[in-house]
Amino acid sequence: MTTRFRHRLVHPPEWPVYTERAQRETARLVGRGRTFDYGHGPEISRLEETMARLTGRPHCLAVNSGTSALYSAYFALGIGPGDEVLVPTLTFPTTVTPLLLLGAVPVLCDAGDAHGNVTADTLRPHLTPRTRAIGVTHLWGHPVDMDPVVELARANGLLLIEDCSHAHGSTYRGRPVGGFGDAAVFSLGGVKTVSGGMGGVLVTPHRRVHEMASLLTAFRQRSRATVEDPALTPYIGTGLGANLRMSPLACVLAQSHLDDLDRLLRAKAGNFRRLESLLADCPDLVPLTTDPGCDPGARYGLHLAVTGALEGRRDEVVAALRATGLKVRPPTTAPLHRDPLFASGPPGGWALHPGVRPGRPVRPAGPHPRADALWDSWIALPATHLYEENSTLVDAYAERITAVVADLRERAPATPTRSGR
Repeated sequence: MTTRFRHRLVHPPEWPVYTERAQRETARLVGRGRTFDYGHGPEISRLEETMARLTGRPHCLAVNSGTSALYSAYFALGIGPGDEVLVPTLTFPTTVTPLLLLGAVPVLCDAGDAHGNVTADTLRPHLTPRTRAIGVTHLWGHPVDMDPVVELARANGLLLIEDCSHAHGSTYRGRPVGGFGDAAVFSLGGVKTVSGGMGGVLVTPHRRVHEMASLLTAFRQRSRATVEDPALTPYIGTGLGANLRMSPLACVLAQSHLDDLDRLLRAKAGNFRRLESLLADCPDLVPLTTDPGCDPGARYGLHLAVTGALEGRRDEVVAALRATGLKVRPPTTAPLHRDPLFASGPPGGWALHPGVRPGRPVRPAGPHPRADALWDSWIALPATHLYEENSTLVDAYAERITAVVADLRERAPATPTRSGR
């Protein structure tokens, strides 16, 4: 393997990174003891108004995670025991797991495009009389082909939920993601481009969905400020069983990223485009192209597909790249149908909801050949280190990737084995 790269490659701190102003503001809130908010204070209100504008939706609810936002969305839309919901198998687990808590039946669907997203064609074969909704994920920030999915949902009287946790600032045919369904959620936690450490939001065009989600997640003060439906107001004092509020500290941190979102999007997009350009003539390790009419916005993930002479050698390529100091890896989440929870059910036959028979909680478990093939061929690059404008990492990564690929091509090909098992 190549030995020319003996100097250590220095990466900037992994995202999220916060400005001094954001740090001062959170310190000020801590000094005032404002580490929680039972109501609808200025930090939460401003964050919700910003996310509503970003998506073009009239109603927004801040909660403590993207997972809680998904749970709230499914609940508020009335999804319950026995309802089948079509969802991608290639997604983060919590796109799907809140359905199990509600007694619904996730139906895992194969990837339909080169980015791992479901399409109307991969959803349609799984429709049954029990299908109640479609859930889509804009995987790694690349938008789903939404027009055919919206048409499929409308033609069959189905609810539509968008998981936009990877897709801050992404647009489809000029429209922001999150603005197509009956509800959409964004994670505002972890290493997302907009991150409060922990947080999430639900956006919806439906006032009742907003009010039901408020009752579920924040009783008393917040729901008193939000719930107006006379049929729901008697329940403000108790709520509907959960306490999923977002901290004002998290709101301030996430808001600092939203206030700088345009610059962040430009910086990441510029770095990604430059790296893709530098690798244009690198055989067998190919960047994923952006589909016409799509803008991946925050570009949560940057992936290369192992093809050609290196096909079937993904893990070998990853090891060789890491040996030169590159922070590359397989994608973090394998297709869900490989996971024991979805393949065989909870341990000991536990039922996650009293209305559901113990046993395997999904239909069907597979096969999902395209999702398998895509995940087994992808290499994830460290998008969370490529947020600086004109990052010097771009040239270093392109140089080392090109050299490693050339070295691997010169060696006798290894016996192809299935990666990711």
